[in-house]
Formats: sequence, structure tokens, C-alpha cells
Amino acid sequence: MDSLDLDQVMDEIIPRGENRPPAPNYPARQRPRAPDDAMAALDLVSQAAAAIKELEKQSSQAVARAHTAANTVREKLERAEERGDRAEAALRKSEAEAAELSAALVQTRNDVETLQSLLAAGQAELAAMEQRALAAEKRAGEADAAVQRIVEAIRTQLPVKVAEQAKQPAA
Repeated sequence: MDSLDLDQVMDEIIPRGENRPPAPNYPARQRPRAPDDAMAALDLVSQAAAAIKELEKQSSQAVARAHTAANTVREKLERAEERGDRAEAALRKSEAEAAELSAALVQTRNDVETLQSLLAAGQAELAAMEQRALAAEKRAGEADAAVQRIVEAIRTQLPVKVAEQAKQPAA
């Protein structure tokens, strides 16, 4: 991430230590002679004006560097805010998707429980049907055996009775 070192920015705006421009070299103050008082005063005013101009120049450069640093910080802040906005939007989207998935999970669990109930009911019904089928098979087997006994009895008994009836005199 881009971050600014405040001390570095301040050093660029207002130089300190080794970065500081050299101080103007003013001549040592001498007591001007009486006839040259006006010249000496003008010279001092001229030096003061030069010093003020140099300070104004340094001040305007410092202001320009401060504006540049402020613009850089503003741009970085804007980019950070944009990244924050994108992150918040992504978070809201993720939360919405998580809520949808949670709702889908609840619905799926309900569906699974319903299907398990239906499956259990179907298995119980199938077991009951199997019991009924086994009972029906048993009854069918018993009925088949009874029919076989009846058929056998008819075969064995019918010829005897027909023969007996034939032997009886006609009256």
C-alpha cells in the first residue's frame, strides 16, 4: 500500500538539516562612516530586500511542494476510498449471496426431511405389501392344496359311487 511518511513530506516542504539551502551570506555589520551613512543605509536596505526576496522564493517553493504533497495525499486518499467502496460493495454482495445460500440450505434440509419421511412411509407400505403378498401366497398355496385334495377325492370317490349306483337295482 502506498503510504506517506509525514516527516519526509515535511522535509520536502520545509528543508531541514542537510537539505536546508545555505543561509544568505551577509557581510559583517560595520559601523558606517558618517559621510557614507546614506550609502550604508541603502546597502543594508538592499541586502534586507534581497534576503526577503530569497525568503519569499523559498516560501513559494515550500508552498508549491506543500501543494504537490497535498495533491498526492488527496489522490492516494481518493484511490483508498475507491478501494474501500469496492470492498464494501463486494462485502454486501458476498453477504447477499451467503444469505441466499443459507436460505437454499434451509430449503434443501426441509426437502431432504420431507423425502426421508416419504421414503420411510413408502418403505413401511412396501413392507406391509410384502406381508400381504406372503399371506396371499400362503393362502393361495393352501387353496391350491385344498383344490388338489378335492380333485383327488373326486377321482377316488367318483368312480366308486358311479359303480355303486350302477350296481343298485333299478327300482
